[in-house]
Amino acid sequence: MLFAGGTPAGVVAAHTPVPAPFQLVGRQLGHFRLLKELGRGGMGTVLLAEHALIQKRVAIKVLHAHLAQDPDLVQRFLSEARTLTLVQHENVVTLYDLDTRDGRPYLVMEYLEGQSLASFAQGALLPTVAVELLTQVCDALGAAHVHGIVHRDLKPANVFLVPQANGRKRVKLLDFGIAKLLSRPAGQLTTEAGMLLGTPEFMAPEQCGDSTVDARTDIYAAGVLGYYLVTGQVPFAGRTAAEVLIGHLQKTPVPPHQVNPAVPPALSRVLLRALAKHPADRYATAAELRAALVASLTAAPEPAAPVTFSARVKLAGAPHSQELRCEWMGRAGLFLHSESAPPPLLSDVGLLLRLPGGELACTGQVVRHVTAEQARAWRMVPGFGVQLRDTSPEFQEALVRMKSGARLEPPTPVPVSGQEDAVAERALKGFRSRLAGDHYTALELPRDASSEAVRTAVQKSRAALEPLKSRTLSLAQRAQLERAEERVQAAFQVLGHVERRAEYDASLGNVEGVERCLAAGLTVTALEGCRRRFLSANPGRDGRAAVHRLSGDALASVSRFEEALAAYEAAVRLDPLDLEGLKRWRSLRTRMRTTPVPR
Repeated sequence: MLFAGGTPAGVVAAHTPVPAPFQLVGRQLGHFRLLKELGRGGMGTVLLAEHALIQKRVAIKVLHAHLAQDPDLVQRFLSEARTLTLVQHENVVTLYDLDTRDGRPYLVMEYLEGQSLASFAQGALLPTVAVELLTQVCDALGAAHVHGIVHRDLKPANVFLVPQANGRKRVKLLDFGIAKLLSRPAGQLTTEAGMLLGTPEFMAPEQCGDSTVDARTDIYAAGVLGYYLVTGQVPFAGRTAAEVLIGHLQKTPVPPHQVNPAVPPALSRVLLRALAKHPADRYATAAELRAALVASLTAAPEPAAPVTFSARVKLAGAPHSQELRCEWMGRAGLFLHSESAPPPLLSDVGLLLRLPGGELACTGQVVRHVTAEQARAWRMVPGFGVQLRDTSPEFQEALVRMKSGARLEPPTPVPVSGQEDAVAERALKGFRSRLAGDHYTALELPRDASSEAVRTAVQKSRAALEPLKSRTLSLAQRAQLERAEERVQAAFQVLGHVERRAEYDASLGNVEGVERCLAAGLTVTALEGCRRRFLSANPGRDGRAAVHRLSGDALASVSRFEEALAAYEAAVRLDPLDLEGLKRWRSLRTRMRTTPVPR
């Protein structure tokens, strides 16, 4: 099949159909005679041409006549020529000349014989073949990025394969028609109103909105391209462009090795990193991605699976205890595999560990949740992590021995007081019902409590617990008293500090609590730091919140205020530390409270 360098840039827009072009075949453009049409796109027509004197064949791209009347579109067409003159590389199509005929500019480029990657990649390719092609794509992108140029429309149709004598294929990157010069001053990039430049299936999240586009945008597109080559499908598809863009913004791609088991897990991890939602989480340069691709094919075998065992766990709300698989996380940490809703963070759960040496009862504090979405992204199972609370030397010795398979001697009975203290029991009974909840529940506070209310609740709890220390308590009561004091102190350390409270409120989706923190003096700089840490622990939330916020803007613009308020609230529940989202939610909420309801 014969093809030419230069295919149409992908444009997502409502355009009128391109009219039938003026007959170009058989005409003369400079020294070149136009022989036949090779392809046609939104910007121009590509034709095969031949030099009249030396019979050298070239590809000529002519801007459509109806577009030549628009100075902005002419400027964009000419920007492709300027881009190609900067990027001189064996994996980038070569530009020979630029001229104008009858007011229509045209580019003279090298003529390529072979096929596009879109035609070549019919189904999943062998990982070695895919990596060989992707490394050449990375070389081409690297050459462009050195000159401050982002391609912004990397896709199979814009990658051409030229057969070589050794049986391999030389990659040629085509169509820099919507490339952006990073060094160009703001406002000089010509973009027609209403147009979203790029191809939806290969667009990075930042390309879907108004975020900054840089070289890492091409890294994302290269990740999509690699995913397509090794699986035969793109990571996000849909019936409409909007569905695809939402996938880029919100969804986690299925790991390639789960779609195609022939893909090495190491290569799968490389592609998933290239597909990270946040540019900072991707490879920084095309050269870095190239090195990772090559290394993934020679990576060492996967490490042995972690040692697992089981534990009987009684979860709140469950009628019976459950048998859950566990794995060790450090010396005193466990991760429990569970598809069910996990216990609340910082709550205690009773555990009966079933170790090689027998069963060992203990208590663990819930310190981490791993949702199903996070589990897919991190290639693990959902569940929750606990930190064992028993730290006595006797327990640690027993744990070590039983993990190794040694059995324990029957324990010597521990004497206890004959009767539980009735006064202490009444006081502790109220605390027992509170300590299973979050910090607000532990202090009997509403989630929008003021800083003064937090301090008062802590003083009240301490005043109730302190007199119990001088009473004669049973061992169980003594342990409950110590636990209650620890929980009150832990709640105060979080809720009594505006930054720690803001992050904690964000984890609860407690927007009212975040507003209390702002009222208590949380600065914008501190809020931004809290948000960075929150989003790092909860990837993807900002993207989902942005979709709701944009929906709210659209609804508010047509006076559908109740629906807009609901959309804004959904946004701030997902991303409670986003100051802009909080402003819009608060502003509309205040406006609706003060505006009379129309009769």
